[in-house]
Formats: sequence, structure tokens, C-alpha cells
Amino acid sequence: MFVKKFEADTLEEALKAVKVELGPDAIILKTITNNGLKGAFKKKRIEITAAISERSYEKKAKVDKVLNPEQKEAFYQKNASSIKETITKYNTSEGASQSGQASGYGSIGLNKMVNTLAKGTASLADVTNKTSSMIKNSLDDFLTDGEDSGFDTDSEDDEPIVYSRPQARGKYSEPPVQTQPQKPSRPVAPQQADEPVESQARRESQAAPAQTASGQVSRESYNELRQEMRTQQHKIQLLEQKILELSQNYQFNQKHLTESKGIFQLRTTLKTLDVDESHILDLIKKANYDLSKEDLENPDIVFEFALKEMAGSIHTGIPLFAKIENGAPVVTVLISEAASGQSTMGMKIAVLKKDVVVIQYSQDAINNASTDFAAQVFGIRVEKVQSFSEVVGLSRKAMEAGKSVLVDVRLNTKHTDESKKFVETLKRGFQYVEVLVTLSAIHSELYNRKIIARYKDIVDGVIISHVDLCMNFGALYNVHKSHNKLPLKFFGTGPVVPDDIESATAERLMSGLFQF
Repeated sequence: MFVKKFEADTLEEALKAVKVELGPDAIILKTITNNGLKGAFKKKRIEITAAISERSYEKKAKVDKVLNPEQKEAFYQKNASSIKETITKYNTSEGASQSGQASGYGSIGLNKMVNTLAKGTASLADVTNKTSSMIKNSLDDFLTDGEDSGFDTDSEDDEPIVYSRPQARGKYSEPPVQTQPQKPSRPVAPQQADEPVESQARRESQAAPAQTASGQVSRESYNELRQEMRTQQHKIQLLEQKILELSQNYQFNQKHLTESKGIFQLRTTLKTLDVDESHILDLIKKANYDLSKEDLENPDIVFEFALKEMAGSIHTGIPLFAKIENGAPVVTVLISEAASGQSTMGMKIAVLKKDVVVIQYSQDAINNASTDFAAQVFGIRVEKVQSFSEVVGLSRKAMEAGKSVLVDVRLNTKHTDESKKFVETLKRGFQYVEVLVTLSAIHSELYNRKIIARYKDIVDGVIISHVDLCMNFGALYNVHKSHNKLPLKFFGTGPVVPDDIESATAERLMSGLFQF
């Protein structure tokens, strides 16, 4: 497809230029009216963008080559249908002539194409045909610069071209300046006595192209050759782009070609669920070791095996206050840094326990209206403090009264060291102390990894809230696998106190991951 812009003062002139340059088969892609500068220099210009297919342009170019300027101007003054019909007939008759059939050439009224060019130069048709065959037969010859250009002809009367200076090699180098060897001029045949003057004039006009300079003929050959090479290069670029797209969409590499069907489907599925690659490789290694080749080809067996392995790797545990059989008071500390729903989770846990005092600690004054309402409904005592010393004092009083304590600690990054000292103080001062870090299922995997890595040395377990709103259980699985020594204690499944809380189980995490 050839695309070209035409600019003129009026629309009629622009369309006329399109018809002369591209022919009647041209397609108008876009028309723009440029108003120019404002004021005295304002001049309106019409810009047309037109296109024509390569095949149609080649047909038109064959007709243009046999027309002189006066004939060309008169020819394109006709209407589009007449021009198109003439071009079609000319190309049809030329094809029939080259194949040895009778041509209806004379009825078209165009100059006959001279097949024999100046002595010492190759025929334009021969050069083009040979070049087309060379390019189509071997793309390697086109992409590399060879020593032999392949433009010589096999005719006996053709003589080799002699270059006057060293010739640069390359696909788009300028054509050489050619010097022809001196040859004796051929005798000119005398005019036939009975030959009409008009017939002689027509014969001389037909032979005119053969008498042009050899350099001009070579330039025409070069231009047509270069155009064809550009077309081939464009096709190669499109092919390379398609190959690149196919390689980018290639879903598995060579080592995956040898994988069994079940292993390949397992790998692909877990990747779509955002399970970490290291965990996938561990599962595949275990499956290859424990399962037979027949089982590895069955996706159902492989998925069942992977499900059992993944569920078995999830570490869960019951809270400390549920383990104490003699009913001794327990201090449960919940730690979080952001809006993770910890206050609501604390009230849910407090309702599960009996005779409990809730202590809410934060560096900033906060107003937990929802937790205050839940505390009033369930008769839970809530104390709000802003210092660690107050937490220790209130916890000591509650323990002496035989009541358990739930400490809701809301921290920020500035007080990380202080929180470690606070937890160590509680563990030294009280017999039963359990510290749990609260993560939110709606937070990103990176953020949850950062929180659990910061407090992993002082906490005893993990609480995950907002499980009902989780959109990526693969991220929760990755975080837990990275810190598998910390058991999961509770899952928060909604805002209702105390209904939306449940003990952490592997089944819940697996059902969310695989959408059971």
C-alpha cells in the first residue's frame, strides 16, 4: 500500500493531482483544510491523503512509462472509468503478449514498449524479472550484500558495464556512472520511398526510448528495483514483527515441553492464582517424586495431590486462653499498624471469653464508636489509654481480680522498639501472655509481608481480618508460607460482633484460593 499527501489551492486541483499521480483506483484517506496564517497572509490550502495498492500502482506505472508528457496530460483528462478501463486493457494485452498470445495492443492507442534498449544495457523488463526471481527465491541474498549483483544478462550482444570509479556496495547505494565502450555506429537505413511520412514519424517516436542515454535507462531500472526491494523489506519487517509477537505469547519454554499434562496444568493454574514460583516448584518436585508417570498425566490426581500438600503446609493453632484448663486469666495482646479491623476483631474475641477487660492503646486519641456500642451491648469493660505504663497497671489490677485482659495496641513505625520492650515487660510480669499480629486480607501482599517481618520476633500467631472481602487468596498463602512458624489463629469474616469470626483453618484458605 502506497500512501501520499497532496496539497493544492482548491479541492479540484488536489483531486486532479491524485488522479495523475496514483490513478483512478486511489482511495481518499483524509482531507484537511489548512486556513494558514491569520490576517493579510491568510491563504487556504487543501491537503488530501490518498492511498493505492501496490498491484494497482504497478499497472498504472506500466502505462505511464509508454506515454510522453503531452500524451500523459491528455490521457488523465479523461474520466476515471475510461482511464481505469485503458489501464486494465493495456496490462491484459501486455501479459498476453509476453506469454506468446496475440495481443490487442493496437486498439488501445498507446506507445509500444521498446524491448531492446541501448547497446550495452540490459532490458528493464529483464532486470526487473531477474531481480524479482532473485529476491523471491532467496531472502538471504536480499538481506546480505553479495559481490555479484546478478544484473547481467545472458544475451549475446550485451556487453558488460564498465564503472569509471569504485562502486559502493549496499542495498540503497546510488547507481554507478556508466561508460560504454566506443563502437562503430550502425548504418542508418535509408527512408523507404513508398513509406508514408506519418508512418515514418510514428516509427521514429517508437524508437526514441532506445536512443536515450544509457545512464537514464539505468536510473529507471534502478528506481524500479529499489521500489521492489523496499516492498520486500516491508514484508520482511511485518514478518519479523509477527514472529516477535508469537514468541512473546509463547507460554512455556523448552523445559516445559517435556512436562506431563497434569504438571503443566498445575503450574499454569497456580501462576494465575498468584502463588509464588518457589512454592510451585516445591509442589512439582514432590509430585514428581511421589506420583507415577501415569498419575502425572492425570490432572485430577495431580491437583488432588497439590491440594493436600498445600493444605498440610498451612500452620494453624488455637488461642492460648482456650488451652488453659484451670481457668487462669490470660493476657492477649493484638498488634497492628494500620486500619486492619483489629478493634472489631478484639471485641469479637472478648465476647468469646468471660470476665475480660479490654484495654485500647494508641499513640493518638481515637474514637471507636462501633466498639463502644458492642461493649455496651455485651457488657464489656473498655479502658482507653495512651501510655504503656497505664496498660501494665490496668492489666495487673484485672489479673488480681481474676479477669482476663485483651490489649488492643495500635502502633506506628516510630514506636517499633518501644513495642518490643512493652511485650517483653508483659511476658516477664505475667504468666500467660499471647501476642497476635493482625493482618488485613484487603491489604497488599507486600504490605502484609512488611508488617509480619517487623513483628515476627515478638508475636506468637497471626489474625487475618476482612477474609470475606479478599480478592487474592494467593497473596495470603504466600505471606503465610514465608513465615510458616507463626500459626494462624482467627479469621474475620464480616463486621458483625461476635458472629463474623471463626478459628483459622486450612480448608477456609484453600476454598478461597481455588473457589470451591
